[in-house]
Amino acid sequence: MSDEKGGVTDISSGELTDVKSENLNKEQLVEAILFLENKPVNIKRIKDVSNINKREIPIIIDNINKKYDKMCSSLVVIQNESGDYYLTVKSELYSLLGNHYDTRKGLKLSQQAIETLAIIAYKQPITKTEIEQIRGVQVDYIIKQLLEYGLIRITGKKRVPGKPIIYGTTDKFLKYFGLLSLKDLPPIEEFDKL
Repeated sequence: MSDEKGGVTDISSGELTDVKSENLNKEQLVEAILFLENKPVNIKRIKDVSNINKREIPIIIDNINKKYDKMCSSLVVIQNESGDYYLTVKSELYSLLGNHYDTRKGLKLSQQAIETLAIIAYKQPITKTEIEQIRGVQVDYIIKQLLEYGLIRITGKKRVPGKPIIYGTTDKFLKYFGLLSLKDLPPIEEFDKL
């Protein structure tokens, strides 16, 4: 099924077909993908959905950000530590408005879970044994809970005897604490002053 102008007709397969440049430019297409995904998106996913060359995507995203700056937009496309792109609001607006869109509602963390999460955030990738050495207590239940909440994830296995699982934080962790990236974590030196 195609429209009369030969534009986008079927994306049910996960791919756009027959995209005409007069109907949709690449910046609009990437911007729409980032908006609709509503989560960090890797270049491969953007390429698979849009059929745009992988090498062009960072340039297109840079152009989108330049357009937002020129328009004094509240939006920005950021790249997280994993290299994924995310359409969000500028950090100063998030600081101002974030409490009205709090993602923490219904999710209660114990002091022990927060301490464990802080260790993972600052020391990732980290194993359960390394966390326990820092905390001085077992963290099996807390790790399980944080995994169930989606605040941490298994990032792989450490290349040492026994190959223990290593953990890192997730994008849900960033949202929970109102951060755009791990770079927004307060410097660990600030805690030494407390």
